[in-house]
Amino acid sequence: MDNQVEDGCNHYKRLSKFVTPCCNKVYTCRFCHDESEKHTLNRKEVTELVCSACSTRQKVQEKCENCSIYFGKYVCLKCKLFDNEDKQQFHCEGCGICRIGGRDRFFHCMKCNMCLPISLQNNHKCVENVSRTACPICLEDIHTSRIPSHIPNCGHLMHRTCYRDLVQSGHFACPICQKSLLNMKGLWEHLDEEVTLSPMPQEYENYIVDILCKDCHEVSSIKFHVVGLKCTGCGSYNTCQTKRQNNPDNSQTNDEESCSTDTESNPQ
Repeated sequence: MDNQVEDGCNHYKRLSKFVTPCCNKVYTCRFCHDESEKHTLNRKEVTELVCSACSTRQKVQEKCENCSIYFGKYVCLKCKLFDNEDKQQFHCEGCGICRIGGRDRFFHCMKCNMCLPISLQNNHKCVENVSRTACPICLEDIHTSRIPSHIPNCGHLMHRTCYRDLVQSGHFACPICQKSLLNMKGLWEHLDEEVTLSPMPQEYENYIVDILCKDCHEVSSIKFHVVGLKCTGCGSYNTCQTKRQNNPDNSQTNDEESCSTDTESNPQ
């Protein structure tokens, strides 16, 4: 191959460029287009491309009709995808797009409507069309994103980078359902010790509240403690107070309380 031939961009190594139907401009890939324009490109609507070797404008096809150079080692005419790098690409009919990582390492879950690792087959919580929603942290697309997704036990997807940022900032609950994202056993044991070492004042010793556990969804009645409210079902402190019961020194009884949705502050 001629060393002078442009071989793509920062996103893809390829020997062609798209003629974008939306603005009739030439870009190497949809990401290059989207970074420069105020609108997005649907690459499946692309019908023309330009050969990077001879600059011939032509219909979308596997190799140049003029110089016969192949536009990529991997070609998917359905997705209008060309790539000279081996990423074990494959096209998934269920997802409607190309994936990387090897077809033999993934399966398509019909309910989640996305490709998942083989290790999760019959071993994950299905959430219908989960990848077709935006990342709950950055609100950007997940289904067509090149950023890998993190799949917590609750099944709600988020970008792996967003998940790491969330945990590093001290938030350990799913932004959608508030279920714990990590194994919190160590923290719950630490809070058990804090409760034992921090007795409540006498007037609050028998103050009873109803709580809802965000991890197991059990409702229980427990003694109030300022350190945290422990679920009697699973032992989690990822809970919220829902109601005050009749207490001797409480003039306002059975008042509804708002649920806390901040796991960072709630189970301290």
